[in-house]
Amino acid sequence: MPVTMVRNTLKGPTVIASDIKGTVTVEWSGAGDPMGGDIQPVPAEIVDTVPFHRALQRGILVLENPEDNPELDAAIARQNASWKAQAAAVAEAGTEALDPEANNDLVVVSCIGPDTKGTGKCGADVPVRDQQRDDKPPLCNVHAELASQYVAEELGVVDGKTQKGWARVTMGARESSR
Repeated sequence: MPVTMVRNTLKGPTVIASDIKGTVTVEWSGAGDPMGGDIQPVPAEIVDTVPFHRALQRGILVLENPEDNPELDAAIARQNASWKAQAAAVAEAGTEALDPEANNDLVVVSCIGPDTKGTGKCGADVPVRDQQRDDKPPLCNVHAELASQYVAEELGVVDGKTQKGWARVTMGARESSR
């Protein structure tokens, strides 16, 4: 079954469907599309429709001869290159998601903000990225505005890693320098 290759001559995208339900559709990019999307193969279900023939008569769509047509070959090569680039990007994104070195895990830590009585810690669960757990104090939504009142402190070294904690800055009685 021969394939009918058709070029869009309009600057914007063009879409033609085989019926009102859109059972089979073909979408062209605007004329001169750098990815070659302005040339598309068209199935017989669309070639046999009145809207397709009207688009041909009005010059919106132009039939391309697939035999010895370097411009058509170049457009198809651009489409293939675009598809391969998209497939490679998807594969790379999938690989990055599985990369064990990324350490992009979510961990749950307890909120260090004050409890409602002011005598202990809030303790609400706060989800944070494992890599970023020491970047800012773990505060729930209720206590998030208190972040500027906390400073990081080193608690010691365990298994060669420096353990960090957070201390709330408090105001004490003024000391005399005399």
